[in-house]
Amino acid sequence: KISQPIHQSTSALVIAWDMSPSMLAEDVKPSRLVRSRLKLIDLLRERNEGLTALIAYSGQAHVVTPLTDDTETIISLLKGLHPHVMPAQGSNTEMALELANQLLKDGGIPKGDILFVTDGIAQSAITELGQIHDASAHTVSIWGVGTNSGAPIPLKNGGFAYDRNGEMVIAKLNENTLSATASELGGVYIPFSQSDFDLISIKNFVLHPTKT
Repeated sequence: KISQPIHQSTSALVIAWDMSPSMLAEDVKPSRLVRSRLKLIDLLRERNEGLTALIAYSGQAHVVTPLTDDTETIISLLKGLHPHVMPAQGSNTEMALELANQLLKDGGIPKGDILFVTDGIAQSAITELGQIHDASAHTVSIWGVGTNSGAPIPLKNGGFAYDRNGEMVIAKLNENTLSATASELGGVYIPFSQSDFDLISIKNFVLHPTKT
């Protein structure tokens, strides 16, 4: 008997979900956080093959689940994630990317996909993100949540965030920056959609099954 190789379509996806306070802005109803959670549930439920990992990040990045084919477990953990339970405030995109690369390395994945679900990336982080990306073969795409007009950032104890000058902070989505950053990192920018257009775009342009 001559053994026949088994070809199986597999892919590896690391989702990095932004837990910065601006994700509580309500320009996307009921909030950026809630709507992105619902979108992630839809994405995970449609992901019938491959491995998926989840990172939550704010001032620090944390592994919620390593690479697994059990998407229902990931879905069950989404509801417990909230900016108010994160140990450090901020938006440490660089640490999240390093952690995503490490998860793919630990899983023995030579080329995987990293998807940031975020409402913004600091201009000061873009250079370091490029350096981190240059050291790996993974593609990094960005799923933008929010609107260009933006909205105030609700505080835990009520009211809204103000800057040092006493001006109310309006968290605006800078799609030009996010799109340019995604292109620089070898991926694509996916704008949030009220329909399923963003999910379809992610499946067509972000996820890359490979033959093993």
